[in-house]
Amino acid sequence: MTSGDLFASEALRITAELPDVAIEHIGSTAVPGLLAKPIIDVMLGIEPGCDVLSVRRELVVLGYEDLGEAGVPGRLYFRRRENSAFNIALVERDGALWRDNAALRDYLRANSSAAREYAAAKRSAFESGIRSLLAYSKYKGPVIDRLLKQAFTVA
Repeated sequence: MTSGDLFASEALRITAELPDVAIEHIGSTAVPGLLAKPIIDVMLGIEPGCDVLSVRRELVVLGYEDLGEAGVPGRLYFRRRENSAFNIALVERDGALWRDNAALRDYLRANSSAAREYAAAKRSAFESGIRSLLAYSKYKGPVIDRLLKQAFTVA
């Protein structure tokens, strides 16, 4: 199964229980040909005022571990590691985190030199021995910030 197929299958499973969430495939597995860990990143968007506690409970019922903000204000992080691996970023739909994640994904899909630059940053982080999610994200931060500025400039 491709990462797109895995995402589509999981998206159906999630939206069957949470029909009011918006859902997007993000992260490196959402960019064809990009160096990626075998973990599918999923972004769930909820409307302001949504019952976040019930969404969190339903994700736990679906087999996800609730890790709270995990260092990113405005995002709730969940992971599931049964059979295939998935990470969920639960954010406000159309909020800054939603827009940034979608913009970066779309820019990397459309711009092969940007995708190569991002892949090089990922490889460098790994070769530096970084393994924790927060340290990995921090290491890639300057490259992501630069690519996001470029993405919003061309948009």
